[in-house]
Amino acid sequence: LSERPKRAASPGCTSTVGGTALPRHTATPPVEQILPSAAEVAAAVGNPMETSGPPVRGDISVLPNGIRDESVTSPIRCLGAVMPFMRVVYEKGDVRTVAWQQFSRFGAGATVSSVDAGVIRFGSNAEAQRMFDAFVAQWRGCQGTTVTTHIPVGDLFATVTDVRTDGPILSATIQTGEAGDAFPTEHAVGVAGSYIIDVDAAVTAGAPADRIAAGRAVKLATAMLDKVGD
Repeated sequence: LSERPKRAASPGCTSTVGGTALPRHTATPPVEQILPSAAEVAAAVGNPMETSGPPVRGDISVLPNGIRDESVTSPIRCLGAVMPFMRVVYEKGDVRTVAWQQFSRFGAGATVSSVDAGVIRFGSNAEAQRMFDAFVAQWRGCQGTTVTTHIPVGDLFATVTDVRTDGPILSATIQTGEAGDAFPTEHAVGVAGSYIIDVDAAVTAGAPADRIAAGRAVKLATAMLDKVGD
């Protein structure tokens, strides 16, 4: 994820955005233990994935920080919906520790080419819930909005669609690119105890007809939330 600009329809019974997450019984494992393995990511997205370097762990300073204002991305209020675990999005909360990991797979037969998975631990359960509720309101307000990010080779366009909540998970499908070249990125955020999970999956299959959001990010977020204790 570094500092680049960088996306989930929930399967089954879902409801349109608008509520507080359901309570979960939680423990407090280290953030890196909540990150998924390559095998867990592959099971969620439906094709093999490999890690792209080691996981990153630390305080809020290790979150990507290349975008901070409207000079790079507009509207900046929608950045959190289109890009996972950006520092400017999370610094509004009492963040204690974070961990994130990238996964990738390129070549024939890969429907999903990249996945970002992050875990953010806050100072309290209430603070994590407050941030989750703020994300629900923000993403709902960004429904249908096209976010423009300026990069050296031109502008990147990402449109927020299909914003939903399903229990403790908020999700959206981010349509990136232009007609003919467009692809969806599934984005999901979940809350459990003092943790927020933030994941996305880029669905870049070779055939446009195969570039369909199918709840992969929600599935991965659910698997990660399950690690926060029983």
